[in-house]
Amino acid sequence: MNQMEDGISTRSRATRTLLERIAAEYAEMPGLSITLPQAQRLWAVDQATCHEAISRLVSTGFLRRTGPGRFVRA
Repeated sequence: MNQMEDGISTRSRATRTLLERIAAEYAEMPGLSITLPQAQRLWAVDQATCHEAISRLVSTGFLRRTGPGRFVRA
């Protein structure tokens, strides 16, 4: 595997791990309702990574965004 493929593979694993972690947190705390900045702090990730992960979970229907910009389990 070349260096570029290894980087993509590592990012994919990291993203998958983050998605699993977020899903687990919402499963453990069904009433969890957080903003994007709060999510960044909770999961210790940068803004772009957090936005991508939350967006993916919204697009799959696992999370939904409320009017005031909070993310809750759908």
